[in-house]
Amino acid sequence: MYLEFFILISDYLKTVTKRIFLFEWLFPFLFSLLIFYLLYTGKSISVAETFKNNSINLLGILVGFSITIITILTTGHSKNLEDIKKHLTKVKINGKQISLYRLLLINFTYSVIIEAFLIIVFLTYPLINQNIQISKPYKHLIFSTLICLVVHILLLTIRNLTDFYLILTKPKK
Repeated sequence: MYLEFFILISDYLKTVTKRIFLFEWLFPFLFSLLIFYLLYTGKSISVAETFKNNSINLLGILVGFSITIITILTTGHSKNLEDIKKHLTKVKINGKQISLYRLLLINFTYSVIIEAFLIIVFLTYPLINQNIQISKPYKHLIFSTLICLVVHILLLTIRNLTDFYLILTKPKK
């Protein structure tokens, strides 16, 4: 109960190709390593508070936007949306090819779940940080991991928007 979102995360991971992995996972990871290095060797981490506040606002906007796109996908009746329901991709989940429509739903819904998770973390992190003694290297690691996930979500959003744009503007046959 309440763990079904792991099915969606699993489905998303099954759709990740090498190219997507490089763009949406490796780049954010390398960027977060750079941030970790800068934090670890630097003297000030005051930027972390600003990042946290800005991330909550950004993620809140992205959640609303992603939910809006999901609503458009699930309630729209345009010819292009009908076509993507029939268009099969090369991606297979549980041995079956999935449609472009399902792929988009997986990507946008995965995005909403990760965004909501990150909002919860950003809201509770100050409370945990103030009440549990965490060493600086672990704080830097946690912060860098959060940056990795935020950059991942931003890059996923770029891909989702590009896919959505291309579907909506596809010339009618």
